[in-house]
Amino acid sequence: MSEEGQMSTKNTDKDSFAVQGKLALPYTYFAGRVGSKFLTTIRDQKKIMGTKCPTCGKVYLPPRQVCQKDFTDIRNNWVDVGSSGTVVNFTVVRYEDRHLARKPPYVIAMIKLDGADTPMAHILDGLKPEDVKKGMRVEAVFAEKTTTTILDIDHFKPEAERAKTGWRPKAARKPYVPEPESGIEDKRRGGKPDMSKPVIICAALAGAATMKNQTPAVPYTPSEFAEDAYKCWKAGAAMVHVHAREDNGMPTHDHERIRTTHDAIKQRCPELIVNLSSAVGMGKTAEQRISQIVAVKPEMASLNTNTMNFSLLDRKSGKIFIDFVFENTFTMLQDFGKAMEENGVKPEIEVYDMGGLDNTMLIAKQGFFTNPMNFNFVWGVAGGQAFRVETFVALMNALPAKANFTTCGVGLDQFPAIMQSGILGGHMRVGLEDNIRMPDGELAKGSWEQVEVAVHAAECLGRGVATPDEARAIMGIHKR
Repeated sequence: MSEEGQMSTKNTDKDSFAVQGKLALPYTYFAGRVGSKFLTTIRDQKKIMGTKCPTCGKVYLPPRQVCQKDFTDIRNNWVDVGSSGTVVNFTVVRYEDRHLARKPPYVIAMIKLDGADTPMAHILDGLKPEDVKKGMRVEAVFAEKTTTTILDIDHFKPEAERAKTGWRPKAARKPYVPEPESGIEDKRRGGKPDMSKPVIICAALAGAATMKNQTPAVPYTPSEFAEDAYKCWKAGAAMVHVHAREDNGMPTHDHERIRTTHDAIKQRCPELIVNLSSAVGMGKTAEQRISQIVAVKPEMASLNTNTMNFSLLDRKSGKIFIDFVFENTFTMLQDFGKAMEENGVKPEIEVYDMGGLDNTMLIAKQGFFTNPMNFNFVWGVAGGQAFRVETFVALMNALPAKANFTTCGVGLDQFPAIMQSGILGGHMRVGLEDNIRMPDGELAKGSWEQVEVAVHAAECLGRGVATPDEARAIMGIHKR
């Protein structure tokens, strides 16, 4: 500036030049209340924590003070997250700088830890950059010398492969032979489980509500049902439960479509038992629900036992998406049951609570149900009961002596419920109708993959897995 306060232009062009360089600026800053707890927990406890929004359920990592979705203050709502996770993206650092944490090349990965909904960036080490893949499992390696920085997690490395027993039964089991009826009552007296029968595994392939935007593995067309059923049979299922669909995925009561779906499955795997739904889907009349069973005459069909709420809710917030009353009056229980028995269709009696079982036993006094009666305990429907061990035992003890029972659970109830059933001598239903995920939370590749879990559970209990013909012998089904 000149003495008069004006910009000097003297020698401007001659004197202008660019300087290239780097500045190393030591600095100190306050990590904040949330950041401080995050870093000191890693340093002192070798544990990684995030903050969870109680309103929407989202878990933030690194932790936040305020939920970005609904602005809820979450600074005091801490939750543990796992030290293992999945790589969702990554980049390779290829330039050298003395301020960087590693010499190039090295990998910075975005890692979503188990239990967190947001990924965090960190160094991925222990493998070549060209071997890094999105979706690979990694685990944290904590630093021996702490610095109260994020580098107290020194780096992540590929997750060590968990030991797998690979155990499978070596000896072929003896074929199941039904016992004389005189011994059946004692087997379950006082809650004592009858473990003599092999486990019947049913795969519920689609239901009425599971859609391809949730999982592309759910079948819609007859050919898709046939292929899915075949995979389930190969995996160990003796029976499939079917809600036929239109090409657009909507559940249908159209006789021809249901018959085509049923016949496609039987043509692909003739041994398999096909169990059709008499619920079909929301809004169907009683006539639409039972007439397709009488028309197609599957070996087995579901029979629902009580009128109840049957809705779709957000399990985290309780928000109602679809509110629906599933009508199953005494008259429907009677008429559906009679129609099935008269047409040689074995009823699978769906029990959503103790009231449904009591309803059935009242109607059963008319004497048209043939032995053995086959019950399915259903858990986790929004409107029914959640899975509870003591309730399961109470239902089992309330059954008539010659009855069989299986079970299914919606969502997270699926695998605990089938394990309980296996322990108590019952059978198992899995499949994408009830749950689209595997026990570790990963999306199931198909109902057949859940069948594999059920097979392994049954074998670990020493019970073996029933063939379709053994399942017919246990449930009193006459093969068509």
